[in-house]
Amino acid sequence: MVMFLSHEELSNYITKISSGKDYIYIEDRNTFVVIQYPTNNIKQQAALIYEAAYEDALKEGLLPLKDFEKLLEERGIFTKEDTDNLAKLRGKLEAQQVLLSKTVKVKANQTRIKNVIYQLQDEINDLVYKKHSKLMMSAESKAEEVMNQYMCWASLYDMSNNLLWPTYQEYMQAPPSDVKNQALSSFIYLLNGLNTDIIRFIARSTLWRIRYNTSMKTSEVLFGRPVAEYTTDQLNLVYWSNFYDSIYNMMPDQRPSDDVIEDDDLLDKFMEEYYKELSNEASIARSTRAKNKGPMSAFDAEEVIITQSNELYQEIQYDKPREAQMIKDRADIKKRTVSKRR
Repeated sequence: MVMFLSHEELSNYITKISSGKDYIYIEDRNTFVVIQYPTNNIKQQAALIYEAAYEDALKEGLLPLKDFEKLLEERGIFTKEDTDNLAKLRGKLEAQQVLLSKTVKVKANQTRIKNVIYQLQDEINDLVYKKHSKLMMSAESKAEEVMNQYMCWASLYDMSNNLLWPTYQEYMQAPPSDVKNQALSSFIYLLNGLNTDIIRFIARSTLWRIRYNTSMKTSEVLFGRPVAEYTTDQLNLVYWSNFYDSIYNMMPDQRPSDDVIEDDDLLDKFMEEYYKELSNEASIARSTRAKNKGPMSAFDAEEVIITQSNELYQEIQYDKPREAQMIKDRADIKKRTVSKRR
């Protein structure tokens, strides 16, 4: 897939990712609400909230996810045929992706293959949605909803850096409103992060690479926070920045073309084939070294000394130092000379 962002869109995304925050504007109050990415402490607290909510959901009669999946099949909501069809579609998708990879070096009708891939992905997504939309009534989904509500409350601040609702109880007791719904929606979006295709476009853009490479060379903190506190988008952006950096540093005769780099699907398949070739070459090299490896020599490594008590002592062929051989030769010549005189 080829992604394109305008300079303004790109700049706005970089600013938002770098800040690790989001904002919503409350028009009737003429003010902003700050949505901060949850800290590790908040995530730990939320994990405990999840466990308690999960136990409560079970007590209320909601089924665990694995039992709910069985129930869907028994009632014909998501049948075994649907499961088999999903597996077949994924198999076809993998086959088309392999076919697409072949067009990286041997040109073919990439557009046709991509259209087939997109169609298969849509069919897969429809089946997955059919299943997961029903699983929203499982105990896990109920517990996750409560957990997200808690993290949302702990992440909402006014412009004076005060919690929008002083306590979690007040937040939960507050009646539904546009502010509350919009805040929760924006928080979930911030928590889950941007689509990967957007992150990858940013990672290979000149505007971002200048910042990333400067940070790497000067050891300047990239986002103004410890790595342990990175947001989902920040982690993804660093990962893909490193990925593209390794590609741009490849030898010219090995590096994919710019057209391939800008196409996520083609690039993924190109790199997959590239790493397979490297792996095969490494295996062949190891095998060749093993076959060509002759008897051990004590002088193969200067720091290795094998004494007579070692079990390898008799198997080692010892090189003769030149000085020792010269002394031995002189001694042999002297013996032969004395023998002739007699």
